[in-house]
Parts: sequence; structure tokens; C-alpha cells
Amino acid sequence: MPAFVEGDIFVGFRASSGTGASTSYLVKLGNDETSFNSSGPLVLGNLGADLSSEEFGFGPEWSTRSDVRWGIFGVRDAVNIPVLYASRARSIPSTPATPWTLINQQKKQTTATQINSVIQSATGGVGASPSYVQLISTENSAVAGYQPNGVGPSSYNHQVASGTSDFGTSSAWSSIEGSFGAGPAATVLDVFRIGRVSGVETVSLFGTFSISASGVITFTKPSATPVDHDGDGYTDAEEALAGTSDSNASDFFRVSSLTTSAGNTQISFTSIASRSYKIYYSEDLSANSWQLIDTVTGSPYTDTDPTRTARQKGFYKVAVTTP
Repeated sequence: MPAFVEGDIFVGFRASSGTGASTSYLVKLGNDETSFNSSGPLVLGNLGADLSSEEFGFGPEWSTRSDVRWGIFGVRDAVNIPVLYASRARSIPSTPATPWTLINQQKKQTTATQINSVIQSATGGVGASPSYVQLISTENSAVAGYQPNGVGPSSYNHQVASGTSDFGTSSAWSSIEGSFGAGPAATVLDVFRIGRVSGVETVSLFGTFSISASGVITFTKPSATPVDHDGDGYTDAEEALAGTSDSNASDFFRVSSLTTSAGNTQISFTSIASRSYKIYYSEDLSANSWQLIDTVTGSPYTDTDPTRTARQKGFYKVAVTTP
């Protein structure tokens, strides 16, 4: 198998019953920085022949079996600030999937460890599956191999079929997989990137993957226009960060009230766990006048500074980030 490079992205196929239920099929799709710069079919070899194999794969009916599923995952774990990649199946092929929620740095690192176990862990003892880099590539693809479904974290099947969140409870990924029960045209996977952008933790659409009945996987780059399902002016990624609904135009992040009493100014806003809220103040809204006055973990915030609260007017704003 090719060596793992940080940022590599993989697809796993498995069957929950029937032909192929004892084996998963793992394929390296490419690297996040070099392989997905344009839309189009991915050159991966003859995956269809491997998937259709009666001996090792899921049989010729794999693309219409409801018990055969596929999911995409990946990690870039440089300097212990991991970037995660995880798919989510579209409920309707033409409708984008809801982005995964943000998780804190510790949970990201725990999830990255689980993903790395499938990709490049050493042999884990009796009953454990060999990781991807330990597999022997198939005759049909230099980047694909069959992984026996074993116990422990190196098994792709174990990571996604355990009955809890995929790749451990820290991920909060209910399922990264789509089923082939309605045929390949009906199973489309949106892959989300979970990681920092300009120092801010963000969930964004990395791209969309589809597959043909012959096993050809096609990548589609996201639209240059950010997705805003409810049309409220905030992208779905921004709403995921804020913890607001991307399907309700009246639900968006904002200051809900600002009151002054007894020399204190109280600011209320929607807040959720695992977020930081930066409070800014400006006396007159002039250029470069905004100053960060505090960082808090939730609402409400009370400003007790006598200089600010004694003024006849003043302006506040709140920014939401991950810790």
C-alpha cells in the first residue's frame, strides 16, 4: 500500500450481512491539498471489479444492496491541531447534507487518534485488523485493499458499526455512511472539513462524492457561493459554529438584549456549550475603535467598567469562536 501522508482521505465499503460481511474494502482517494483541485472522476483503478468480487468483495449486486454501505474519512494531524474529514449522506441526492457540528480541540484529537488507528496503526494483537498501510493492494487498484473485520480501533467496520458515534463518541458523527439500497445514483456523500481557518474553528463543505454502478467515484468541488439554506444571510457553516438552525431564517446569532442598571450593562445572546464568546466595545463606531474587553463561555455578560458604563452612549458586539 502507499504510505500515509497527512491529509489523505479514504473511502470504506462494508456489508452488514450477506456476501462480504466479514471484510471491509478501503481505498485511498487522494490528499486534501493535491488531489481535489478540480471536479471529475477519480483515477483509482478498477474499483468495480473489486467491489463485485464474490470471493473478496460484495458480489455483482453490491450497488443495489441496502446492507452495503460506504463512508469517507480522513485526517491531517500536523502539530497536534487536527483537521478532520467526515462524510454525511444526503437524504435526497439533490439536497446538501447538514454539516457536522463543531467539537472542541480535545475531542478532535481523540477522533483523529481513532481515524489514524484505521489508517496506520501497528498490528493490535489477536483478532485485530491490519490497518490500511498494512494491507496488500488488490490486482485492480494500487490504492485499495480488503481489510478483515476484526476487533479494536484499527478495524474500519468496528469504528462505524459499533452502535455509537463513528470513530468514537467524541466525534458526534451519528453515521458517515450512505446505503446502496436505492442504487448508486441515490447515495451521495457530502464530505465536511472540520478544522481551523484563519485561527477560527470551522465546519465547511470540502466536496461531494458520488459513485457509479461500475465503481467510478466522482468528486465535485463545492460552489464558490457559500450555502445558506434558510436565506437569513448566515452560511450553514456559520450557523453550525453559532449553534443556530440552518433551516429557520428567524434563528441566527445576535445580541438579544442590552440593558443598563445600577452602573452595569448586561448583554444577552444565544450561547451553547464548547464555545467562546468575545465581547467588543466601541465608544463611537469610528474606524479601528473596536476593542476586545472580555472573553466568556456563555450569556449573559455584565460590563462593570465604570468608565464605559458612565458614558451617554456606547456600542457592543459579540463574536463566537471555539475555545
